Amino acid sequence: MSDFALSPLTWLALAALALAVFGTRLPRIAKRVCQGVVVLAVFACTPLCANALLWLAERHPQVKECAATQGDWPIVLLTAGFDRPPHSPDDGAALNRENFERMDIAYRLALADPQAILHVSGGGRERIAEAEVVARRLEQRGLAPAGLRTETRSRTTWENAFALRGDITRARLVTSPAHLQRAAMAFHAAGIEICAVAGTSGVVAMDGVGYLLPRRTALVKTEQALHELVGRVAYAWQAWRVHAASNRS
Repeated sequence: MSDFALSPLTWLALAALALAVFGTRLPRIAKRVCQGVVVLAVFACTPLCANALLWLAERHPQVKECAATQGDWPIVLLTAGFDRPPHSPDDGAALNRENFERMDIAYRLALADPQAILHVSGGGRERIAEAEVVARRLEQRGLAPAGLRTETRSRTTWENAFALRGDITRARLVTSPAHLQRAAMAFHAAGIEICAVAGTSGVVAMDGVGYLLPRRTALVKTEQALHELVGRVAYAWQAWRVHAASNRS
């Protein structure tokens, strides 16, 4: 429901529907608001808006990159969802592209430190957990099963962190740049010290007049950025509640 509400297509559809159904019966202020929402929704589908929002989402000044001295910390790979329901744990093709980018980073870290334990965290909403499919893919690439741990119950980043806090106290956290700040907030609330191993930035530099024209890829990027930015506000509230509860106890 929250993703539906954060989509510019939803704003556009609702505003256009109101203008089409009620037309001249709308009060002047309501009509102006609907027209403004239409303009805003169209602008939100342009690469200019999408990349500006994603740049903002990728800022994480309070999260430090992993240093050489933290090379023996456990690795935590957060899964990123499916493009479609998997048929079996071996159905790696069901994973979305972001999973493969994160897997590549975690795979290289694990190869560089064979003694490190790699925790793959993510349950999801399908019958087969995301972590199962990702872990199986990593095994197929040559990582030893003994060095892999899967956490398959969580459905959100917040649940990822709290599901792992009984197993680890610190971690090299592997996720996407836009997701990193929100993930760090969750792990901090769970009492897990983290350093960041983020993927490649998704921000694309301006490339001419096409940067101002609506595109499907820009819509997806805008939705992703809004999800992360709004999610930070929600996680800040949850973290405050956890802190307040611990102070009372």
